[in-house]
Amino acid sequence: MHKNDFLLKIYGVSGILGFLSEMLNSMQTSYIILLVLIILDTIIGISTAIKYKRFSSTGLRKATKKIITYSICVITVRLLETILTPLITTTMLSQIIIAFLAITEGVSILENLTLMGVPIPSNILPILIKTLKVPGLNTMIEASKDKHSEFSDIDDIINYQIPAFEDKYIRNFLEIKCNVMKSIINQILLIDETTNENPDILFYRILSTIELGLKDMNKKWSEEKIPAKYIETFSKVNQPKEDNCLAKLKIICYSAKTTREKKTEIIDCIVIVLYQTIINARKII
Repeated sequence: MHKNDFLLKIYGVSGILGFLSEMLNSMQTSYIILLVLIILDTIIGISTAIKYKRFSSTGLRKATKKIITYSICVITVRLLETILTPLITTTMLSQIIIAFLAITEGVSILENLTLMGVPIPSNILPILIKTLKVPGLNTMIEASKDKHSEFSDIDDIINYQIPAFEDKYIRNFLEIKCNVMKSIINQILLIDETTNENPDILFYRILSTIELGLKDMNKKWSEEKIPAKYIETFSKVNQPKEDNCLAKLKIICYSAKTTREKKTEIIDCIVIVLYQTIINARKII
């Protein structure tokens, strides 16, 4: 009985692998290119981190997580195309997704090369995108511009200001905080702007998002073994400013402005707190 179960499991796994192999066969080259770009991005990212003395195992974990999430994304879209086969036979959706992910990795590689001192022109990305002839890709990139602009200040902090700190614990502390704030901002950006949301719902929705983010931040600080004295010192210095930010968020949510305007002001408030944290970090050391 156990032998039969074992054989069934083997046949089941083999069948799944065979199905995935057949499903991904038509875009195998594109997928390999994407994988190569991820590997290059990881290697150059590690080199940049070593140069600025902020290398940690977190970067390697991120690379593994990226490969897994990208794979799930591509497989999900390919499964959708497979389901639609009786109606239409196409690999356009998966090719667009792979192209978009590849561009994301390419941009990351170019950014890291810039940090390494390679003199890459600032307008190279628009030229690169214009030369690509992938259906729907330009539309996707245009739709994502607003999100990237919201993150530009935080990315500048992560790439240019945090590496200036010599203390590795402060660097890790600040980088984790910045990444959690990016996650919070991403959730805020997902709020529907087409209707003016109830002020109570909007405020408590944002408050809940922030609280979950702070809980996640403390967990990551613990995983990275940030000494308690760093957390306590920063908490003591930053708490008044963060309390003021929360009070301001409530005023913004209950104002007569549109949801889009409220979101913009809330995100600006979060970015300001991050800049204040960087300033306080310089004073502490």
